[in-house]
Amino acid sequence: MNRFWELFLKGIPIGMSNTLPGISGGTIALVLKIYDELVNSIKKINIKFLIPIILGAVAGVFIGSNLIITLFKSYPIFVTSFLLGLILASSKVTYTEIGKINFFKIILAILGFFIAFMYSAEAGSTANINDIALIKYFAGGALGSVAMILPGISGGTILVMMGLYQSVLAAISGFNIIIIMVFGFGILTGLLLFAWFLSYLLNNFRSSLMAFLTGLILGSTRSVIPAEFKFNTIIGIILGIIVIYYLIKVE
Repeated sequence: MNRFWELFLKGIPIGMSNTLPGISGGTIALVLKIYDELVNSIKKINIKFLIPIILGAVAGVFIGSNLIITLFKSYPIFVTSFLLGLILASSKVTYTEIGKINFFKIILAILGFFIAFMYSAEAGSTANINDIALIKYFAGGALGSVAMILPGISGGTILVMMGLYQSVLAAISGFNIIIIMVFGFGILTGLLLFAWFLSYLLNNFRSSLMAFLTGLILGSTRSVIPAEFKFNTIIGIILGIIVIYYLIKVE
């Protein structure tokens, strides 16, 4: 297969994963065996490699956002439960890389949990997308771009924490060009800035970073606590956990 189309097809699941809290685009890149090449290409701005990945990821984001919006409208409790399962299980990815637990790492985990818990907003919130300042969409794109580089933390989880999840999905599915451009510019800016910074942290403070991220992921579960607990709620949580554990197993 032509290299361009191979990378394009691999970009689609990476894009789709970033519409779901709990599934990291970085983890999918690991599963597809292109993670190291992706990070190095971002750092070196390798256009030949990045363009097909970006185009595929954009297609994946449009597919995923339309699907999630539809499911949220039809099955809000089940989808919220599924997202809770995804986020809970995804914390295992970062937890396993913490290594030996010490006081400093515990403090970092608590700090991450506190930040996410305090600033999380309901994932199913349907606030008018035009009521949110454009700078917040830019910030959401910049911070969400971390998921393209860092396995274990999802761009969707970050958007949930910032109260932007449903609004960004609605903007993409409704093709709100202004919000998409601002959000996309935030992603581009974040990738260029965080690629070097996260590479440094991963190489020098990996276990401490993972402790903080584990707390951040667990704290964001506040956003996806189901309104009621019934049989389909439990099924949704279990299904979300199974999806993440399957991805970990494949990886």
